Amino acid sequence: MNSFFKLAIFISFFSSANAQDPAFVKESLKPFWKGKMLHNESVMMISRQGKPAEATLLFKPRRIISIKNAGLNIEYKRGVDWDYKDGKLVLLPGSSAIFMKDTELYSDTAKRSFPKKGGGKILFAEGAFFHEKQLSVTYKHKKGIWKGPVPVFQGENLPHTYGLLKKKEAVHILLNGDSIAAGANASGRSNAAPYLPDWGILIQESLKNYYKTEIKFTNSAVGGMDSEWGKKNVEDLIVKHHPDLSIIAFGMNDGTGKVSPAKFKANISDMINGVRKDNPNAEFILVATMLPNPESFFTGTQPEFKKALEELTGPGIVLVDMTEVHRELLKRKSYQDLTGNNINHPNDFLIRWYAQEIAGVLMQTGY
Repeated sequence: MNSFFKLAIFISFFSSANAQDPAFVKESLKPFWKGKMLHNESVMMISRQGKPAEATLLFKPRRIISIKNAGLNIEYKRGVDWDYKDGKLVLLPGSSAIFMKDTELYSDTAKRSFPKKGGGKILFAEGAFFHEKQLSVTYKHKKGIWKGPVPVFQGENLPHTYGLLKKKEAVHILLNGDSIAAGANASGRSNAAPYLPDWGILIQESLKNYYKTEIKFTNSAVGGMDSEWGKKNVEDLIVKHHPDLSIIAFGMNDGTGKVSPAKFKANISDMINGVRKDNPNAEFILVATMLPNPESFFTGTQPEFKKALEELTGPGIVLVDMTEVHRELLKRKSYQDLTGNNINHPNDFLIRWYAQEIAGVLMQTGY
């Protein structure tokens, strides 16, 4: 087994998410690919080779409404703290906005780090460390310019779950997977403003608000685990909870451990079969994982798992492709714009993408 995989890649967060303003949660769930306003896109302002710190936005802004700290309680002024020129956000001399130097991100003396491809080290930290080094940008942009995956309504392929939702009957959703599914680095889990819940809770809130019905949610994900563990423990992780819909989100740690796509597929298939032995009506959303930091040795077979999962889809089983969503985001943005730990976890912004893409397969109109 790969030595990096043996590292748990996850520090448990025991603090519960703070009570959150429903309006903030609702705003966080507005689809990024619709409309002309993007709320609270995350950026990390990075100074490279001693030059002014800069970052790139996902879309070309028509008007930048605000730039705030990640906690959303400090706003920075254009012409004093920042400017936008030549397609980049740039911090001005004397700006009070936080930024990082490339020498900090790749420090050979950092206590918390992992080896970097080609030599040197990559800074690593759990909790709110990277969250608090990022800024949040709200801006207007041209409509319809997202080119990555968007959710397609899959109610016909999840007839049991969708039937319950339509009749406004209670639905039990369970999420199982690794640290990404467990909620690692969501600001709410890290007890940091603005206390965004993890993406499983956001999915629950999204469906509850849309269908006006009870959504029971169970999260049995555990950090550092892979699909082999999920298969071996499917009875305790899923079966005994009797969910209507299971979201299965492994792949990051499997990929780091160089698990083959065939083996990964077999493990997920065994999980599905184990659940359906107990409940033939059980339905599933399979999630293809986000990508690890491409400069790290955590890269492996992760990109190959989407096809393996796709081969498992059919009646009662659908796929959400976060691999391609993340890949598309990285065409415009740095890994540090989107990460919670700089290695293999999402930050609040990418967590919102997870929630929107997954909830979207069960929401037919108005999304």
